[in-house]
Amino acid sequence: METLLTFDLGTTGCKVCLWDGAGTLIASADRGYPIHHPKPDWAEQDADDWWNAAVHAGRRCLAGQDPRRIAAVGLSSQREGVVPIGRDGKPLSRCIIWMDRRCRPQSGRLGEEFGESFLHHHTGVAPDPNYTACKLLWLHENEPDLLARAAVFLQPRDFLYYRLTGEPATDHTLASRTMMIDLRKAHWWPEMFARVGVRLDQFPPVYRSTEAPYRVAADAAAALGIPAGVPVALGAGDRACEGVGAGLSGNRASDSTGTATQISMVTDRLPESLGRVPCGIHAVPGRYLFELGVTTTASAMRWLRELIGLSQDDMAALEREAAASPPGARNLIMQPFLMGARSTRWNPDARGLLLGLSLGHTRGDIARALMEGVGYEVATCLDGLREMGMAPGELAVIGGGAKSDLWAQIKSDILDVPVYRPRYTEAASLGAAILAAAAVGLVADPEATARAWNPPVETFTPNTEAARIYRNRRTLFDDVYAALHPLYPRLHGT
Repeated sequence: METLLTFDLGTTGCKVCLWDGAGTLIASADRGYPIHHPKPDWAEQDADDWWNAAVHAGRRCLAGQDPRRIAAVGLSSQREGVVPIGRDGKPLSRCIIWMDRRCRPQSGRLGEEFGESFLHHHTGVAPDPNYTACKLLWLHENEPDLLARAAVFLQPRDFLYYRLTGEPATDHTLASRTMMIDLRKAHWWPEMFARVGVRLDQFPPVYRSTEAPYRVAADAAAALGIPAGVPVALGAGDRACEGVGAGLSGNRASDSTGTATQISMVTDRLPESLGRVPCGIHAVPGRYLFELGVTTTASAMRWLRELIGLSQDDMAALEREAAASPPGARNLIMQPFLMGARSTRWNPDARGLLLGLSLGHTRGDIARALMEGVGYEVATCLDGLREMGMAPGELAVIGGGAKSDLWAQIKSDILDVPVYRPRYTEAASLGAAILAAAAVGLVADPEATARAWNPPVETFTPNTEAARIYRNRRTLFDDVYAALHPLYPRLHGT
C-alpha cells in the first residue's frame, strides 16, 4: 500500500507523520526548536531550525519503514510569519513569526489609511500585528535594505516547500493570512504591495492546496532518506489543515484547543458582510474558512495549575476536583481574558476576573469556573458565526484540549449541541495527508475522505438541566463583561 509523509511545522516544533492509504497513522516523530525574544514584544525563529527539525524528525519517523512506498508529501504550518530569502536561496534574517507584536504602530496606520472595515471586507482580515503586511511595513520602515535585497518572501510552510523542492510556491490559505490578497478575486492585491514597499515578483505564485506542482529535489531527498521525485503537495496553513482533518462541512464546526482555542467553520458562500469574523480561502476548492478565537484556554488551565502548586502529573486530579463541582461552579464566574479578549469582542484591554468567591469555595470550583468561562466564550464565537448566516449544529473537539471529557461535556451543555471527539485529535497532520492524497489522485473528495478517515469515537450530548443552568449563567457572564468593559482601560492607566 502507498503511504503519505506529512510535516506539520508548528510554533514550538515540527511533527512528521507517516500514513497509509486508508488514513491510518503508521509512525510519527517530532523535534522542537526555540523562539527568540530579543526585545519585548518580539518573537523570531531561525528558518534553518525548522529544516533541521524536519530532517531529524523525518528520519526518526521513517526508521524501519520503506521510503519507496511514499506516494506524496503533504505540509501544514504556522502562518503569517515572513522569511526574507536572498538571491543565494538562504534566509537573510530570522523569521518574524505570527505572535510578534512589534508592528502595532504599522498595523494601526494601515487601518487608518485604508479603513479597518475596508481591509476586512477586501482581504478577509482586519489590521493586526499578526498579519504579514504589518510585518513587512515594519521592515520597510526599519530595515529597508533587507527588504530590497530579498529575492522572495516566504511564510514558514513556504520555506519548507522551498527546501524540499527548490522552488518558491504558496497556497491560498497562507496568502489569505497576509492582508495582501484580494479575497474575492483570489489573487494578490497590488495596492497593499506598494504600500508596504515590496514587489509582486518578490512573492511566490499561488496554487491550490490540493496541487503538487513540484517534487522532492535530490539534496532534500538525500537529507531525509527518501527517493527524489516524490510529489510535494502545497497543503495549507495549520488551521485550514485542521479543518480538513476534522471534516468541516455542512453544520460542523471545530474547537481546536491548545495554548489558545480556535473555532472554525467552512462554507461555500462568502457573505457580503464579514461582520467581525476573520475569513480566508479554504484548502478545499470552492470553500471559505471562518475563524474565531479565545486567547487563553488550556494556557489558563496551566496557569491555574502552576499557581496552586500542582505539577503536570496532577492535572488529572485537578480535573476530577472540577468534575465534583456542580454546573455553575457553585455560583462562581470566571472571565478567562488573561491576555485580552478575541472572538467577536476584540478587546486587548480585557483581563481575567473571578467573581463570587467565598471561604467555602474549593480549587475544584475555580477550575470548573475557568472551564465554563472558556465555554461561554466558545458560545460567543458560535454566535458570531450565526450572525453570518451559518448554523453550527455540532462541534468536533481537536488539539490537546480534546483529551478532557469534562471540558467536552461542559461545552456541549453550554452550547446545547453535540460535541464529539474524532479518532485523530491532532487533525492538522491528517488534513495535510488528505490534501496530499488528493493532489496525486489517491482520493477524489477531501471532505468525504476526512469523515471516513477520522470518524467520531466519542460523543457528548447536552444535559437538559445543565443546559438550563448555563443559559442563565451565560447571561450573567455577558452582563459582567459589559459592566467591566469601560473599566478595563483604567487597569492599564489609559
